[in-house]
Amino acid sequence: MARQASQPPGRAPSRPGTRPGHEAGPRRPHAHGGPAGRGSRPDAPEGRATGGEASPRNARTPARGPRQASGPARPGRASALVGAGVGVLLGAGAIVVASHTSACRADPPPGASIEGDLAAAGGGAELGLPPPPAPAGDLDKQLEQAGVKDDTPPVASAAGEQPYGGPWLGALADKTPVYETARFSSQWQGYLRKGAKVAVIDKPIRTAACRQGFYPLVGGGYVCGKYATLDLGDARVRLGIRAPNLDAALPYRYAYNNAHGTPLYQVVPTPEQMYAYEPYLKKPGAKDDKPPKEPSSAEVVASAAPDAGADPLPVASAPEPATSREVVPAAVDATDAGLAEEEPEKPWWQKPKGEQVNVTLKDLDEHDGVIAKRMVKGFFIAIDRTFGLNSRIWYKSTSGLVAPADRMIIPKTPETRGIVLGGGVKAAGFVVAQRAHKYAVDAKRPKRGDKLPRHFAVGLTGRTELYDKTRYRETVDGYWLKDDEITYTEPGERPGGVGPAEKWIDVNLSKKTLVAFEGDTPAYAALVSPGKRSSDKRKDHRTKTGSFRIREKHVAITMDGDGIAGDAPYSIEDVPYVEYYDGSYALHAAFWHDNFGREQSHGCVNLAPEDAKHIFMWTDPALPPGWHGVWATGARPGSMVVIHE
Repeated sequence: MARQASQPPGRAPSRPGTRPGHEAGPRRPHAHGGPAGRGSRPDAPEGRATGGEASPRNARTPARGPRQASGPARPGRASALVGAGVGVLLGAGAIVVASHTSACRADPPPGASIEGDLAAAGGGAELGLPPPPAPAGDLDKQLEQAGVKDDTPPVASAAGEQPYGGPWLGALADKTPVYETARFSSQWQGYLRKGAKVAVIDKPIRTAACRQGFYPLVGGGYVCGKYATLDLGDARVRLGIRAPNLDAALPYRYAYNNAHGTPLYQVVPTPEQMYAYEPYLKKPGAKDDKPPKEPSSAEVVASAAPDAGADPLPVASAPEPATSREVVPAAVDATDAGLAEEEPEKPWWQKPKGEQVNVTLKDLDEHDGVIAKRMVKGFFIAIDRTFGLNSRIWYKSTSGLVAPADRMIIPKTPETRGIVLGGGVKAAGFVVAQRAHKYAVDAKRPKRGDKLPRHFAVGLTGRTELYDKTRYRETVDGYWLKDDEITYTEPGERPGGVGPAEKWIDVNLSKKTLVAFEGDTPAYAALVSPGKRSSDKRKDHRTKTGSFRIREKHVAITMDGDGIAGDAPYSIEDVPYVEYYDGSYALHAAFWHDNFGREQSHGCVNLAPEDAKHIFMWTDPALPPGWHGVWATGARPGSMVVIHE
């Protein structure tokens, strides 16, 4: 089962061990895979058979920050190295994360409100409160030493609104709860990420439970001062998680781990510590010191093992990795011969190339004050900051851990994009064939014209013609599309319970399309990748049909889990634009494949990044400026999602 980490309890979080698509329960290998009720993983990294949909790491257990280790830290050549070790730019289809649709989790319905003094509530554990924020640690000091600065301005107003002049509240907890009233409750209205800055009214309401006072947010909601501060100069705010880039296709940059055993450090290690934790690094002057062997593009594509039916895109050749004379990565699969003489058995990540790795997420943990855990090849991290220190380039992830950039690859973001509908255009066509063309239709026979790229989107008039048992559809631009080269939108009627001007979503599993409506008026259309079907129950991950309302929305949330039948674990940090609508079923972005218009997931509805962002920002409940997650309420219901064949 997927392991869950600190996740806002918003609406009664699932029990530890719940994987997207699974009922809560102990973690164990599972034959299913699917976000909703099927436990699948986010279209799995590495193309391995997956044992369940990626699960957002969300447990009631309070989030624990990384344990920091003190020690000498030598200034590195940050300015000379930053931006250099980003690795290979991959075609979006090359790293397919094999059917890991990143579903989500199975939560019980919203629970009743629980209020009262924290002392009577066991310190707040029953309320799902995060632990008190810790002081700035050694990693914060190292980041400041490396010259890392807070360059993300506060955002208080929505587009078109008057700018806000302050004051501001800075979030100190990894997930800082926002409540609907000035009192603690098991139900959150939403949450802020550590480092977020939101507009606030500087008149705290002090209570016995929150002696620092609940601060009213300008956009609504209350935050206890125990988990936030008005001092934006506090290092925990300045060096917290950078605000997501909501102007880009993805809120963060993502990096693919290209080798087993890559460490995630709690602090930046000294060179001596690097050699101890990363024996594949060769010290300067060593007899076997060789320049690093970077994998070729073909090797990278092969290692990703795209899902059957997926179409890898071309990949660029690898640039020179960012290394220094002091720390030189050797070949990715190199091992330290001396280590084998000292230990009876090599660690799992140093086993010979091609040998099966049989580990669980728990096996990856190595907390000792310097290292937190190791990654399996195919894991993704979300990059918070890139910096240079101790003569090496590092990625600080949004989870607050540090990874060596020379072991990572930056994938190319899929460019698939839907189409805005309106002006009388009520349907859209999408090219799904590898080769497609425009056609001119006359009384005799269709004539083939210019080529069209895969995933090309265009409005349709609704007019069709049949020639030799093949149907052609007319576009609003005057040319025709051949039915066997495209798919097209075919939504159902507005469901009961949805008002004439209310927003709702139609997902057609047969056509692999999504249409966003306002009442009866279509507003936007996009391709989707629903769950894979199979006659084998263990591999049947079809997306559940029905009518649901969006329960909660997260700008990004991590999904991970253990594989089945000896498969390695998987982890995708901060899957973007996640909208849960039923248990662990969700609409969300998939940046690890470009196979939209085909079955790809383990039950969730995958969208291309631009489409997922568009729908996320369009649906209800709306996400207030500066927030990272929001829950629907009776007063602010979520948009309806209708899924049908």
